[in-house]
Amino acid sequence: MSLFAEPELSAFDVFEEPSFQADLRALAGSAREDSRRWAGRAELIARLAAQVPDDNGYRKDATPWNSFVREIALAMRCSDQSAAKEIYLSVSLLQSYPRTVAFLKSGALPVFNAKALLEEAAPCEPDVVAAIDVELAEKACRLTPGRIRAAVRQIELRIDADAAAARSAKAASLRSVSVVAQRDDQATMVISGPVLPVTRFYNTINAAARAARAAGDERTLDALRFDIAVDVPGPELTPAPPSDEAAEPADETPMPTVPGWLGDRRRLRPIKVLLQMPVTTALGLDNEPGWLRGYGWVSAPQCRQWLPLAELQQVCIAEDGFVVDLADRVVRPTPTPEGVREAVLAMVRDPGEITEKTYREEPRHDPSPALAEFVDVRDMFCDGPTGTLVAAANCDRDHDKPYPEGPTAAWNLRDRSRRTHVLKHFGWMPLRTATSTLWLSPGGQIVEVPHHTGPPPDISSDADLPDPTELHKLEAELLRPPGPNDEPPWVRTWPDNDLPF
Repeated sequence: MSLFAEPELSAFDVFEEPSFQADLRALAGSAREDSRRWAGRAELIARLAAQVPDDNGYRKDATPWNSFVREIALAMRCSDQSAAKEIYLSVSLLQSYPRTVAFLKSGALPVFNAKALLEEAAPCEPDVVAAIDVELAEKACRLTPGRIRAAVRQIELRIDADAAAARSAKAASLRSVSVVAQRDDQATMVISGPVLPVTRFYNTINAAARAARAAGDERTLDALRFDIAVDVPGPELTPAPPSDEAAEPADETPMPTVPGWLGDRRRLRPIKVLLQMPVTTALGLDNEPGWLRGYGWVSAPQCRQWLPLAELQQVCIAEDGFVVDLADRVVRPTPTPEGVREAVLAMVRDPGEITEKTYREEPRHDPSPALAEFVDVRDMFCDGPTGTLVAAANCDRDHDKPYPEGPTAAWNLRDRSRRTHVLKHFGWMPLRTATSTLWLSPGGQIVEVPHHTGPPPDISSDADLPDPTELHKLEAELLRPPGPNDEPPWVRTWPDNDLPF
C-alpha cells in the first residue's frame, strides 16, 4: 500500500497521452484519405455522366438524364436531390477546377472545403471560375468553409463587378419580411433586403442592448436585442453615476431614442456602419470590393454609391497589406462625387504621420476606444484555430502575453472570439507571424490560420481617373431595382430548377 495517493489526471492531461495523440493522427490521416476518395469518386461520376445524353434541365419528366440521376441515387443509397448535387459538383470539379482536383488527390484539401468552394462558385461565369481555381485552390487547403465562401465572393465581385451590382439591384426589389413558426410557441422573423439598412438596424439595437447591460439591465444581450427590436418595455433602472469614460460633453450629438427601452442611455453612441475599401476603388480605378463590417464583401459600384454619404478615415497599410495605422482625423467631404474625389486625393497626397496608438502602452487592461477601433480595423475577425469568421465587433481584445505581464498595446492585442480567448487559457498556444497565426493544440496538433491581408492594388501616379459624376450616374442606374420590363440584359438569371441544390 502506497503512502502517497496517485494524483488524478486533470481534464486537460488526457490530451498529452500518447494514445490520445496517436488517435488524433489516425483521424487526420483518415480525413486526408477521404479527400483522395472523394476525388476518385468525382472522377467516376463525371465519367459516367459523360456517357449519358445531357438534356440540361433536371426536368420532372422521364428523360435519360433523370434516369441517370436515379441510377446514381440507388448506387450511392441517397435521395435524387443529393445524387443530382453530387453529379453537379463532380462534373464541375473535373471540367473547371484542375488545381482543386490536384489538391484533393494529394489529400491536402478537405472535402468540406472543396464542396464550399464549388457550391459558392456555382452561379459564376467561366472566367470567374477559372480565376477562383487559380487563386484559391491552394489557399482553400488552410481556410475554413466560411472564409472560402467569402474569398469566392471577393473574387467574383472583383472580376464581375457590374453584373454583381445588377444582380444586387434585382434582389433589392424582392425585399421582404416573413415569420416562420417554431416549436414551443416561438417564431422567427426574417427581414430580407439591401444590406445597408439591415446592418444599420441591427447595429442600432445591438448598441442599445449593450448600453442597457452597462446600465444594469440583467437580461441577456440576445433577449435585450429582441425586446428592443419589437418594442418590449424594459424595467425602470436607477441611473448609475456616470464614470469618466461614460460621461458625455453637453454639446455632444443627441443620443438616439429607442422606443420602449426605459434604461440609462448615456452609454449609447451614434450608430456607425463601417466600410473598408481600397483607395483605388474609391477613385474608380478598379473594382476591388469593399468589406462591410457585420456582412462581408460588397461590390465596388455599391461602395462608391455610399461614399457621398460617408465620413472618411484613412487606413495606412504596408506593402503586404498589413494594417499599420488608423488616422485619428475624420474627413467629412462635400457630399458629392466630386467632393469625395478631392477628399480622397488630398489624403493620398498628405497621409499624415503615424499615430501613437500603434506603439504606445496603456496603463489598464481594457484598451481605449481609439486603440480598440484600430485593433478591430486591423484584425477584422477572429484568428482562432478553426478560422471561423467571428467579426471583430463580437470579439474580445485578447492579450497575447497575459496582462499585466503583457501590456495593453496594439502589438500585444488580438481580436479573438470568447471561445478562442477561453481556450487559449487552457492549453491552446498561439504564435502570431507576419502572414498567419500558428496554433499548437493541447493534443500536439499544429494549425496555421492565414491572415486576411494581401498586397494592396497598385496605383499609378499617371492613371487616368474616371469622371466621378458620370461614374456615379452610371452605377446609380446599374443599381436601380429594375421594373417588370427593363431588366438589364447582362444579368445572368438562374432558373429555379437549373441548379440541383
